[in-house]
Amino acid sequence: MTDKQRILVVEDDCDLSNITMIHLTGAGYAADAAYSLAEAERLLPLRLYMLILLDIMLPDGEGLTLCREIRRRYRCPIIFISCLRDGDSIVSALRAGGDDYITKPVDYRELLARVEAQIRRATVYAAGTQSLNETVLRFRRFSLDKQLHRAWRDGNYIDLTPIEYALLMYFCANSGELILYENLYKSIWGMDGADDLRTLTVHVSNLRKKIDPDHAGIITTVRNAGYIFTDN
Repeated sequence: MTDKQRILVVEDDCDLSNITMIHLTGAGYAADAAYSLAEAERLLPLRLYMLILLDIMLPDGEGLTLCREIRRRYRCPIIFISCLRDGDSIVSALRAGGDDYITKPVDYRELLARVEAQIRRATVYAAGTQSLNETVLRFRRFSLDKQLHRAWRDGNYIDLTPIEYALLMYFCANSGELILYENLYKSIWGMDGADDLRTLTVHVSNLRKKIDPDHAGIITTVRNAGYIFTDN
């Protein structure tokens, strides 16, 4: 088992942490447990984690704080697991840099499917295997370098998360077309997202703020359908 297959579980409930670790190891992953923010911060520099499962409510602070700190240093996917089901909590978690959100009690078949999808997407992201031909894609308001996995605007680097980069690549590949919500979710997360459009809309909102701060309408929402990207 290599570090590329290692997952960090940040959860203060020992029983839930143990059950999660059992399911992860049973699926072929290595896993480490942290029961607090401090313990997670101690473990993070010691391993190359492929993914982090993160609770929001921890004994020494909020998982949102740790998520923001992780995003400043690491690119691995973060899946929040929380008992909080309200929309504000979900939106806050995704805007803090989370890639996905699962509510307790955990359906472990769903969790493993989401873990697999996130790791697969992150692996593709790291390998730079997107399918467009040009190395640098140039648009009116930004440029996208596929080798560096970076976007640039007015000479300044746009800090995109792996999810935001994958979304932007998909938009660029389908410029001018109506991209249906369900097709976009399935392409990025690798599973049916008919019941989880909130995750998609929050990530698109975050991306829109970064690449279109002037509100020029690069990404247009088609109500009850999807999005149209136009910046050619």
